[in-house]
Amino acid sequence: MIQEPILIVDDEAEVRTTLLEALESQGYSAEAVASGEAALARMAERSFPVVVTDLHMPGGQTGLALIGAIRHHFPDTLCVLITAFATLDTSIEALKCGAYDMIQKPFRLAEMEVVLNRALDHASLLQKVRAYQEELESRIMSRTRDLQEAHQEALALCDLSLQGLEASSLIAALDPLLERLSVRWAPDGLACYPHGTDGTLYRLLARGPLPLPPRLERPLPGPLKAPGFGYVEEYLLPLGNAGWLYLGFEARSAFVETDPGFLLLARHLELVLRVK
Repeated sequence: MIQEPILIVDDEAEVRTTLLEALESQGYSAEAVASGEAALARMAERSFPVVVTDLHMPGGQTGLALIGAIRHHFPDTLCVLITAFATLDTSIEALKCGAYDMIQKPFRLAEMEVVLNRALDHASLLQKVRAYQEELESRIMSRTRDLQEAHQEALALCDLSLQGLEASSLIAALDPLLERLSVRWAPDGLACYPHGTDGTLYRLLARGPLPLPPRLERPLPGPLKAPGFGYVEEYLLPLGNAGWLYLGFEARSAFVETDPGFLLLARHLELVLRVK
C-alpha cells in the first residue's frame, strides 16, 4: 500500500470520520479537515499528493473552488471530487477546475481505493518527473556556467596573447601567460625550452627554488617523462613544434595535463613562441 498522505475535506463530521477510518483500516495514510480553508492551511504545513474533497460544503468554499485554489498554489497535488449530483455539467466543470477524477455518492470503498491508488501512482510519477526536470535543469545550468567560464577564459588568453605580441621581448611576451598558469595550477618549478637552431632545447626562462638545466637534448616525438630535476611531481609538456614546457611540484598536485584549460593555455604559449 502506498503510504503517501491523503487529505480528506468534508464539512460533515460523520462522513469525514467514516471515510478517514475506512481508509486507515485499509493501510492508507490520511488526515481529514472540515473546510476548504482548513485544507489550504494544512497543505501549507504538509505536502499531500492527493486531496479528496466533497463538492458541496455550505458556509465555505465549494469543492470546485478548493480544487481551483489547490491547482494554483499546489500544482503537483491531484484532486478527487466526491458528489451526490454527478451531472455532465458538473463533470465538465470539475475537469476545467483541474480535478483528477470524480466519485459519485453513494460509493463503495473498493471504488474509492481504485481511484486513490491510481491517483497516488500518478502523483508519484509526477514527483519523479519533477525531480528529473530539476536535476536536468541543474545540469544545464552547471554546463552553461562551465561554457561561460571557458568562453571568458578563451577571451582572456586571447587578450594576453595580443599583449604579448606587442611586448619588447619574447620573455616579456610569455610572462603574462606563464603568470596565469602559475595562478591556476601553482607549480613550484617552471621553465620554457624553445627549440634551438642546433637541434637542442635551450632554456628561455626558469622559475623555482631548484636549478634547471640551461639545455636539453632534443626529445623524440611523442609523450615523454620529465627528466628528473628534483621535484616530487614533474611534467615535460610539448608546445607543438615550438618547444617544451616544464612544470615541477614539490608535492602531489591536482594538475592534469589533459585539462582543457591547460591545453588551451599551452596553445597560446605555442602561438607566442612561433610568432614572436
